[in-house]
Amino acid sequence: MIKHSAPLILLGFSIFLIHCKKRKEEQLNESLYDESMSSSLVFYKGVDSTYTAAGGSPHGPFKLKFNTTASAALTDNGRLPAGSSFPQGSLIVKELYSGNLLTTYVVMKKDKESRFRSEGDWVWGEYKADGSLIYSAGNKGMSCIPCHTSGSVRDYTRSFDLH
Repeated sequence: MIKHSAPLILLGFSIFLIHCKKRKEEQLNESLYDESMSSSLVFYKGVDSTYTAAGGSPHGPFKLKFNTTASAALTDNGRLPAGSSFPQGSLIVKELYSGNLLTTYVVMKKDKESRFRSEGDWVWGEYKADGSLIYSAGNKGMSCIPCHTSGSVRDYTRSFDLH
């Protein structure tokens, strides 16, 4: 009887672990979405402006925002110095627009402690304006990293060089 119970116990434990990982991923996505809408974020160069994406960016027209941790790393010209890195806790949000309508939040958060981090300790997520998921942090930026490592990059960010 015990021999036949072991596979069932192992299966049950595996299902439990998968459920826990999935719940942590859902919580992270909810948190990133909530942070992307924070009223404490500051606009790029302090100006509420819509930028036109260039250089083949898939994101289209956007506004760029930073939390105070990320904005403190920018120089007077509003850029991260080449060869520098954003500090831990940095949050960068691209608000994507179609006409005057906000459609999407594209989010990068620097978090070396996250199990969902990718290269450069970034966690990546993308959400519709209503909060529904487009691209999960659980994907670890796999669709994002190829573009964010090409050309002149500043700690996996491209906005400084694509508009």
